[in-house]
Amino acid sequence: MTGYDQRREQVLDGSAQVFARKGYDRASIRDIAKAVEMSPGGLYHYCSNKQDLLYQLCERSFRTLIDHLSSGLQHVEDPRERLYTVFATHLTYFFGHPDELITLTENLSSLTPPGVDRVRELQRRYYSMVSKVLESFPSAPARSLRIATMTLFGSINWVHTWYRHEIDGPAETVARIMTDLFLNGMAPAYQYAPAAGGNHPDHPDGTKEG
Repeated sequence: MTGYDQRREQVLDGSAQVFARKGYDRASIRDIAKAVEMSPGGLYHYCSNKQDLLYQLCERSFRTLIDHLSSGLQHVEDPRERLYTVFATHLTYFFGHPDELITLTENLSSLTPPGVDRVRELQRRYYSMVSKVLESFPSAPARSLRIATMTLFGSINWVHTWYRHEIDGPAETVARIMTDLFLNGMAPAYQYAPAAGGNHPDHPDGTKEG
């Protein structure tokens, strides 16, 4: 990595810090320049404007996640371990880069074309990789697969609002717990018992499959 590349990484890290703290709309180029100890004029060697910084940051995040997950899944065959790899990859990266997680979840909507189109494509690739991991489990109908994928991301994209290392432990521990909860729930032996006259969840007409 060249000196320019290293400094660019520092600029993106500083941008994430400012966006996470102030929000994209309230953040300014001057705020970011101050965070990375650079003049506003010097900052323009690494971006064309504030929007470009948000694009570069989001693009870096998704490309890194895609690369890490692809590498992590390469030699893992067991579906449960593959799901654990999804949780562990996502949590490990964002526990190390919490400002990026906040930026993605709370400021991605501030991206405009053409940057937003490129980032959304990367986002779809990442979501597709995760969905394929869930698809490897037996009996995964299309509707349930979509809901499962969205539920998974709903659980991991907002960890910054509640995670405490001293209470919850490292990423690997949280990933194991979340994998178990995702697959087994809190009460795996619980059987659904519809109220009198109610429909069974398997079919709208109240019949039970099999």
